[in-house]
Amino acid sequence: MPLNRFKRFATAGVKAAQMYGLKKPNWGKAMSTSTEKYARVRESGKRTEREAKNWPKDGYRALSKLAAELRSEMEHLTQKRYWTTSELYHYQRYLIVLFYSKHALRGDLADVRHKKPYGPNYIRTVGKKYKLHIGEHKTSRAHGAIQLELGPEITAALNTFMPHVRRLTTHGYLLSTLRTGNRLQRQDMLRLIRNTTKERLGKNIGVQLIRVLKVTGAAAQIDAAERLQQEMGHGASMQKKYISRGGWDH
Repeated sequence: MPLNRFKRFATAGVKAAQMYGLKKPNWGKAMSTSTEKYARVRESGKRTEREAKNWPKDGYRALSKLAAELRSEMEHLTQKRYWTTSELYHYQRYLIVLFYSKHALRGDLADVRHKKPYGPNYIRTVGKKYKLHIGEHKTSRAHGAIQLELGPEITAALNTFMPHVRRLTTHGYLLSTLRTGNRLQRQDMLRLIRNTTKERLGKNIGVQLIRVLKVTGAAAQIDAAERLQQEMGHGASMQKKYISRGGWDH
């Protein structure tokens, strides 16, 4: 199997064994092997076969261009007072692509609530801005919560979107399905992203590739930071302590 698929299936096998209280050491070994192989590929900087096949011409910027295209198609909705569930869903597609063109999270956006009780993942307004809190994610135990202050473009889209979400849905989550208006599940949001990029860009781009695209786009800055760390003889956390941001008034 392709490495990505092998890794996903091996992980599923381990999780299934845990759920049923079974000891299946071969699944654990398969997961460890696939994880190590994937780490070696990532560390080598070489694209996997799947990445090479689906890599967009403009890299991570391709998502911003796609978001702009979708926004132009939704422009008429900004002046419409009452949306249908279909219009909500199609504007939502633009919002999702826009979000991932700025913030390369995993699939956590699908778990975000806008209504109390918030739970671990939520979005709320602070003044005129939106703040996103992702308290439960893949590496939350090691790295803590992800907190984002959303920029003006996403804020404008949310200001248009949220009144209709509140009117048309009762589930309390940010994202909804097309037919029933129920909460949009994570796997369905991920499928929506892949289908949209396949249809519009001719590339099957999932969130894992989005994350690779974003970091690749910042490779020059990352390399420069690493060279500076080597020159100074310290790590990233110590490097932050050496930054002077001003503020001392003589």
